[in-house]
Amino acid sequence: MTRTGRTAVTDILRDRVLNGLHVGQLREGDRLPSTRDLANELDVNARVVLAALRALADEGFVELRPRSGAFVGTLHPTAGVQLPDLGVWMVNTLLQARARGLPPRDLPALLRRSLRRRPVRAACIECNADQLHLLCSELADDHGFETQSVEVRELDRRTLHPGLRRADLLVTTLYHSTEVQAIAERLGKPWITVVLRPEVMQDVSAALQLGPVYYVATDPRFEPKLRHMLEPLAPVERLRVLLVDRDDLSVIPDDAPTFVMTSARAELRRRYGARGGPGRPIQPPRSFSEESARELLTFLVRANASPPRAKPPR
Repeated sequence: MTRTGRTAVTDILRDRVLNGLHVGQLREGDRLPSTRDLANELDVNARVVLAALRALADEGFVELRPRSGAFVGTLHPTAGVQLPDLGVWMVNTLLQARARGLPPRDLPALLRRSLRRRPVRAACIECNADQLHLLCSELADDHGFETQSVEVRELDRRTLHPGLRRADLLVTTLYHSTEVQAIAERLGKPWITVVLRPEVMQDVSAALQLGPVYYVATDPRFEPKLRHMLEPLAPVERLRVLLVDRDDLSVIPDDAPTFVMTSARAELRRRYGARGGPGRPIQPPRSFSEESARELLTFLVRANASPPRAKPPR
């Protein structure tokens, strides 16, 4: 066959690959028919087909693999670019939005409306300042709630704490679920008990098996509560709880695992700078379990989807 004939075969095969890719009949890496089958189909010599495939390989449309055949080439240079885990998750999330008929570029606005269309207020209820700070900070920083701390002992007072009246949601831990359920039913408000990620207590327990573990907190009532939580899991006699404004933090060995409560982090950053604190500071980025986070996010999305609250009369 003449050179023009080989060029014609090259054009035919190029069009076949491009058209197949465009309509989804072919994907990168798909195997093409054998040289013999293509030669029979096009009624040309097999050497002409092989020359055409080599020309397409030079253009990047085809990949020739010895003893395996011809395959559709990698035509998209970004296809081989590796993304970090967060990037992969973002791409998958955007594809899921697209599959639901939502343009990917519209997803950020939809998420903002779902989480921040109107302020949603949560009253955090616990028995000590350190756990209250943990609840409020994670609700505010991760989820966008407006938060108010309420001590458990304030639930029994004759005058109701104003944060309870204003709250859209009451949030506590399992240790105080009975008291909070009672006040929630009295006020006709929803309530949620949050639990910790299993890894949080597992990390503490594992460290206690090896030696002393330090906590830096702000409220003396936190220590007995923490010991009560850890007693079934690890040797609590190795637990050391130090208070920022009462104890000498320099007694913490440089290599000792040290869990810093959110209530103490600002003061430790002021004292220690980027180091974050004495010992070997451990600051889990998040404490709530996935199930608790799902409950909270479900409440937020539902609250933002409902009509705005009427403004109270002046």
